Amino acid sequence: MDQEEARPAPIVLKPIATVKNEIKEVGKRCWKEIVSEIVFNPGFEGAMDGLDDFSHIIVLFWMHRSHAWESSMSKTHPQGRPDLPLVGVLATRSPVRPNPLGVAVVKLLERRGNVLRVVGLDAIDDTPVVDIKAYFPSDAAAQATVPDWVHKLHHLDTK
Repeated sequence: MDQEEARPAPIVLKPIATVKNEIKEVGKRCWKEIVSEIVFNPGFEGAMDGLDDFSHIIVLFWMHRSHAWESSMSKTHPQGRPDLPLVGVLATRSPVRPNPLGVAVVKLLERRGNVLRVVGLDAIDDTPVVDIKAYFPSDAAAQATVPDWVHKLHHLDTK
């Protein structure tokens, strides 16, 4: 095998849609009640057929306004809270990542043509969407475990 064959093909992501909502700036907030529209580019209407039969979807998006990754950012306190342990960024939901790819399971409220209305998407206005997947009940992990600090975060998020 020569060197040309050994190199992996480049990864190319093309946005298929754009998020539209009232959130214009990056920042910490409660996303549970935020309603967003996912506006698809022309030509995706057929690809969306049947999606509105699902109550939830998985949205993959590019966090286009996230800070650029540097190796010095490999560890962080979750949500910048010093009372929580210093952990590897891959063990968190930090938006500062080697590749700023976001994923969210959201409730699908309705489809109108090339627009999906959803609630709970943690993406700001104009965020590029790179894929949508239907959420299947089997996607939920049975008997999942998390470290104690995640319970502390969740406890604060539910207040």
